[in-house]
Amino acid sequence: MTRISLWKDKISNRLNRFFKSGKQARLSDKIYQIYPYKFQDPDLLNQAFLHASAINPETQTRDDSYERLEFLGDSVLELVVSRFLFHKFPEYSEGKLTQMRSKLVNRTTLAKVSELLKFGDFLILGRGGEKDNLRTLHSVLSDLYESFTGALYLDGGLPVASDFIKKTLLNNHHKYLPAQDTQNYKGRLYEYCQKNGLGEPVFKLVSENGPDHGKYFVINVLVAGEVYGTGSGKNKKTAGQEAARFALGKIREEAESGSR
Repeated sequence: MTRISLWKDKISNRLNRFFKSGKQARLSDKIYQIYPYKFQDPDLLNQAFLHASAINPETQTRDDSYERLEFLGDSVLELVVSRFLFHKFPEYSEGKLTQMRSKLVNRTTLAKVSELLKFGDFLILGRGGEKDNLRTLHSVLSDLYESFTGALYLDGGLPVASDFIKKTLLNNHHKYLPAQDTQNYKGRLYEYCQKNGLGEPVFKLVSENGPDHGKYFVINVLVAGEVYGTGSGKNKKTAGQEAARFALGKIREEAESGSR
């Protein structure tokens, strides 16, 4: 190879590094506005948004796209969400927790979160990818959430990845889970009592006041013959749910103090 060729290659390599670092800096700055974390390894951040269609076949393979990070992020996400649900809903069975987890980590939910984060705007696509409108495809948006999670895990560890998942997904879990999953206090009370041998809770109407068009109900719930919660509301269902909520709180306090 001649000196001129070597010089051209040297200049070309420098230019490539310059433009690459410039793109990484811009991507890092934009992502920081959404989630304030500075990557120690900018290449990981770049890879988290690199679609296979943008791979340079001369210098890269499909493994340089976000797909491997997506695989890792999927496992991290499942762990963090499982831990959250385990502590958030101590009365729920393994089967119920599994159902709730699947609703939080499915493609539809993750795509919605990814849309809110504008991740599609940061996707690095080749010409074919742009033509196929991949930036709005739910499967791709879901993949990006997982690949970014994987990149966070590799760069900052589990605490950083957990913080991201908590702030973007778990803090809003009630939006992605049906109300009966998170607010069915009566169901949770029945499950808890059955699991812990406390017998079936009994709901008793204490009072019913007011005209037909505006009645007000008060209900007690008894566990093992003792009143553990009292609830009120404009209908029996609301009053019963409130009574069950108070009962669950009291039972947890007793369990933690060792009095039950």
